[in-house]
Amino acid sequence: MLETERLFLRELKESDTDAIYAMRSDKDVMRFIREPQNRAETESWIQLVSSRWKIDKLGFCGVFEKKTGKFLGWCGVWRLAETKELEIGYAIAKQFWNRGYATEAAEIFLQYAFENIKPDKITAVAEPENTPSRRVMEKLGMNFVKIAEFYDRELVQYAITEKEFLAQRREERCVEGKSPDFS
Repeated sequence: MLETERLFLRELKESDTDAIYAMRSDKDVMRFIREPQNRAETESWIQLVSSRWKIDKLGFCGVFEKKTGKFLGWCGVWRLAETKELEIGYAIAKQFWNRGYATEAAEIFLQYAFENIKPDKITAVAEPENTPSRRVMEKLGMNFVKIAEFYDRELVQYAITEKEFLAQRREERCVEGKSPDFS
């Protein structure tokens, strides 16, 4: 389980199906991801994600509010379509938008991935018009790479290396008045 000050992330479970279905059937949430899904498609997605997580720790985790235990969305890393690169992705239920949850969840997942999976870099892709997702990428310190075709559509691609991620975290600790950990 991954934790931040406000959130915890854990493997998705069958008991999360109702909350995940509510998100995956919401056209606003799914606008930039894919078509809204029915319950059977959602159940298949949960099974796929759970099986991938058990195999190689790639896939999505549920994002939950620590104080209430409420399901907020999902976040995770997997192989970017037709590449060997790792991609991070996130989705938050509409009623929890604009509270920084996607950024907070993605940041702890980047840390997890760099420490445990050890890629050289992690990418993220989004529709060019998906300003909120692009803003999350920029808050994470990711840099614009290019516009390219992924998942059968033109998307913007951002990326961050482990070195850039660690440097940014040290800088944030200094700004917050905390001593950086140079280990």
